[in-house]
Amino acid sequence: MNITILILIGLVVLLIVINIAAIWLTKKGLTKDENNNMIPDILEEKFAKMQADVSRRVGRVGEELKDVTKAIKEVGNQIGDVPSAMKGQNRSGKKAKRK
Repeated sequence: MNITILILIGLVVLLIVINIAAIWLTKKGLTKDENNNMIPDILEEKFAKMQADVSRRVGRVGEELKDVTKAIKEVGNQIGDVPSAMKGQNRSGKKAKRK
């Protein structure tokens, strides 16, 4: 219990130090903050790039999950043919096209 409290206090102190450092760097002119929200503009730009990359990756993962879902459904449809194949019956697959 005491360790948890010490960790929380340490995190709060760390956040306060980071905030004070950001204010000091902005006042000294070492970082730019045109909208005065105490977040350096360079961090906002990096976050925007990262957000675009993450949203692109999320979209790709969604597409892949749709493909996997289709494949799993197909396996579910085909799994019923295994017992008949074990009995030696002919395939009941797709009918051949007649020309």
